[in-house]
Order: sequence, then C-alpha cells, then structure tokens
Amino acid sequence: MILLRSTSNVAPIYEQEILNLQMPVFSDSSQEYLDSIEIQTMMSLLKIIDNPIQDIPLVTVMRSSIGKFTDDELIQIRLADKQDNFYTCLQKAKLSVENDLKNKIENFLKSLDQWREEQEYLALDELIWKIYSDTGYYNYAGLMPNGLLRQANLRMLFERAKQYETASFKGLYNFIHFMEKLRLSSGDMGAAKIIGENDNVVRIMSIHKSKGLEFPVVFLASTGKQFNLMDLNQNILLHQELGIRCEIY
Repeated sequence: MILLRSTSNVAPIYEQEILNLQMPVFSDSSQEYLDSIEIQTMMSLLKIIDNPIQDIPLVTVMRSSIGKFTDDELIQIRLADKQDNFYTCLQKAKLSVENDLKNKIENFLKSLDQWREEQEYLALDELIWKIYSDTGYYNYAGLMPNGLLRQANLRMLFERAKQYETASFKGLYNFIHFMEKLRLSSGDMGAAKIIGENDNVVRIMSIHKSKGLEFPVVFLASTGKQFNLMDLNQNILLHQELGIRCEIY
C-alpha cells in the first residue's frame, strides 16, 4: 500500500514506475490514457488517414512497428526534398531510392490509400479494428512491457469509437477533433484497468480513502511538501474560535 495526501498528480508517476518493475498495481487515479504510446500511435495513424500532409503524425507511424522505417531510411526519404512536406517526400523518394526502400514505401502508401478508401464506408470502430488486424499492432502491443494493459487501452479506443458513432456526430475527422478536445480540456480518460482493487496488488490511494482499511505494509509517500497556506491569502478569513479577520485598505 502506498498512501498519498493527494493522488491527482503524483499517483500516475508511482503507478508507472511500479508497472516498469513488472509489479501489479491498482490506482484510483490511473495514468493518462491519451499519453500512452499505443494510443498516440493509433491516433497518429487515424490523423494521416484523414489527412496525410501532417509531418509529425506521419513520421510517428512510419517509425512505429506499423511502418517499420529506420531512422536512416527516414533520412533518405527526407533528402528527396528538403523543403516539401514528408508525404510529398515519400512520393518523390520512390523514384530515387534503392529497391528495398522503394518497396517499403509503396507498401506503406498502398495501405494508407486502402484505409482512406475504407473509412468512407466502414463504421469508425470497424475501421479501427480492421487496422489492428491489418497491421498486427494489437498483437504487437500485447508483446510490449505491460502488454495486457496496452491491449486493454486499444480495446478502450475501439469502444470509445463505437460509442461515438452512436452519437449525433459521425466520421473520422470529427472523432479526431473530439479526442483532441478531451486532451486540451484536461478531460482525458484514465487508462484501462485490467486488475481490481481486491486483487493481490500494490494499491495506491489517498489517506482520505484509506480510512477504516488495514494493510500489512504501508508506505506514506510524498510527505516532503510544505503546508498549503493559500487560504490565508483571502481578504476575509473566518475561524470558529478566533472570529473574523479582514483586510483594511
């Protein structure tokens, strides 16, 4: 058990470090969902399916297990045109690079064109699951550290898209902007949980929620902070014994 005064900002850090040690952990305030590598990769892919002329999402996908491009290959592609966007560089690089890289570029662009066509008639959740199947990324995520959690996050993205399709808004473009608004408004969803609070895990919780509970080992963490004296800066202070205090200008 790890006890914290507040779990909102610190708990995800402890949770991630414990996960890195391959230890099961449960936290009421889980790590940020949209910041996980598997969701970033999939959202980048959805962005370039909608509009491939976006350098950062495009290179993100190309460097991932989906594109399988090396850094040296990305440099060769960029040298095809140092000024234009990276998608145009891909088109130009096909004419000048060696056959192995040329075939890799053609296969990547072919897949991208195929998904762009399919998004016109497939439901969004169906498109996402087809991408999982076409690329093998769902299985790949399961082989990464904390693979079960990453696969649960990918299923969560699929379910989120399915729910979104049942609402009034439709289409890939609107879904991408909906997810971006979640990030900008701090409305991020917690990462999927594959274990519960009653399992044999390291639990992370606030002191307030731990009242009445007992654990064999407890660590009281993050106690080095100063007392919060923000309330003393108010113009009017109320105290049940000392009375009222106010600023006089």
